[in-house]
Amino acid sequence: MELKKGQTYSIGIPMTLYYFYYHGLWETFFSELGMQVVVSEVSTAKTLEQASLISEPEHCLPLKMLDAHLAEIVGKVDMVFVPRILSSLKNHISCPKLGALPDAAKAQIAQHSRVLTIDIDENKIPLEKSLLLLGKELGVDKQTIQTAIKRGMAAMQSTRKKLSGCSDKKGKKFLILSHPYNLYDDFFSGPILRKLERMSVAFALAKLDQKNIPSDPIKWDTCSKMYDVLQRLTAEECAGVLQISSFNCGCDSISMQIFQRMLRDKGVPYMTLVLDEHSSQSGIDTRLEAFVDSTRW
Repeated sequence: MELKKGQTYSIGIPMTLYYFYYHGLWETFFSELGMQVVVSEVSTAKTLEQASLISEPEHCLPLKMLDAHLAEIVGKVDMVFVPRILSSLKNHISCPKLGALPDAAKAQIAQHSRVLTIDIDENKIPLEKSLLLLGKELGVDKQTIQTAIKRGMAAMQSTRKKLSGCSDKKGKKFLILSHPYNLYDDFFSGPILRKLERMSVAFALAKLDQKNIPSDPIKWDTCSKMYDVLQRLTAEECAGVLQISSFNCGCDSISMQIFQRMLRDKGVPYMTLVLDEHSSQSGIDTRLEAFVDSTRW
């Protein structure tokens, strides 16, 4: 669609899933194009309840949450933004479900709304060029688009530095590992990190900002980034690895087996926390306490 000159359009962005792949990019990019950006509210227990009611039961938790966030903003904006993510890393592919996101949105939650999409495929075209094509599709002049891309990419890099933080506790740290939409969404990772803080456990979030990955056995993009992080890990610097996963995640079901073998050979303790809509805080707390205590023994 092409934007009409002199008219301001509003665009809705769900604060979940791909929002955390490119945290800070989309709001800045669309704002610089002259659009009014409306981001859905942060996830809560009510969002989770809505997701369970309206989404496909076989979906993983992040996809269910996407449906709930879309439902929140549909009808309140001129269009919703749902990218088609085919690859976020050259020579790799994304989860197949991410490639169907705009089609699924048009068929269900956003069937009565305008869905703006973009193909993100780093195997064929750099992200910056994809953004340029999107801006041209909207009828925006090239100079404005280039400024929007520059500022959007800068905002994303700045946000990534803030997100990839660690606790201020001294000593060997536990590495918290996951896909960006689990790792950087406070609704998923927040209760885990706050529990570790209360236990006086030192931890660090995995940095997943690699642009190039050496040859490895995993071809899913974010799983490959996690593999790269673990390859460079040593038992001398790491107290243990805690991976946050989602029930029914096909990519993790394979990669976790590889991670487990690798870390066993390195002598680094490893545990996975699998989340779904039925996960309880007490259950998470119990598993965290048992894991940390076992490493200290």
